[in-house]
Amino acid sequence: MAKVYIANTPLILQDGAGKDFRVKIGEAVELEQAQYELVAAHVTPTLTTGEELDAQQEDEKTPSETEPETKTKTQRKTKADA
Repeated sequence: MAKVYIANTPLILQDGAGKDFRVKIGEAVELEQAQYELVAAHVTPTLTTGEELDAQQEDEKTPSETEPETKTKTQRKTKADA
């Protein structure tokens, strides 16, 4: 099963059909064990598998029902003159 990794450097990899593809810094990429062995020093493992990543991306596409609350400016305390 392929696992998901985050690229620490730009990568050029090959898919199963032998076609090259690019991975940008910070981009999630699904790698088989053989691919991982070639680029292990350039990626960070995640706790997500490829199937879980697909499910998370589908969840992110649906709009949330609640809007994020806006925070008010914090009040600054003034020093009392002594």
